Amino acid sequence: MTHASTDSRAAAPGFAARHGAQLIAAVGVSVAAVLVVVLGHPHLQSPDLVPILEASTPIRVHLAAAVVCLALGAVQMLSPKGTLPHRLIGWVWVLLMMLLAGTSVFIKTIFPGHFSYIHLLTAWVLLITPLAVLAARRGRIAMHSRSMTGLFYLGLITAGAFTFMPGRILYKVFFGG
Repeated sequence: MTHASTDSRAAAPGFAARHGAQLIAAVGVSVAAVLVVVLGHPHLQSPDLVPILEASTPIRVHLAAAVVCLALGAVQMLSPKGTLPHRLIGWVWVLLMMLLAGTSVFIKTIFPGHFSYIHLLTAWVLLITPLAVLAARRGRIAMHSRSMTGLFYLGLITAGAFTFMPGRILYKVFFGG
């Protein structure tokens, strides 16, 4: 008998089973929004990685951590909860989220030399991430789930959307100038 089969949380339906309709709707809206931006943007180009290569080390580390967090977060959302893989991937995700928030302290490009509104998310991630882990360790799974889902959507998806604003690095990568 494996550890996962003795864990009562492993038998609970996964995120996709509980929120299938919302997940499908969210993916559909996201794909539609991306298509509108991509197909409707007159300056869409093949990705130009030069802006990333010319960026400071904290920005490059931040971007790498964000990309991996997005992928791992999606896996976590769709996978069974309470299993050993969920826990291992979760610990990697948590460490990368803390790295992501930590590197953002050194990124001050919106208001050069000063913190900006986006740094409020940094403080929130640095506070909520350890609290979400603590909730899981104390058996408060619903609180853990809500916190981690919020971190994924607000800390990654919403914050990531700001990186595509004109003048930001990812805007330059995909749209030039």
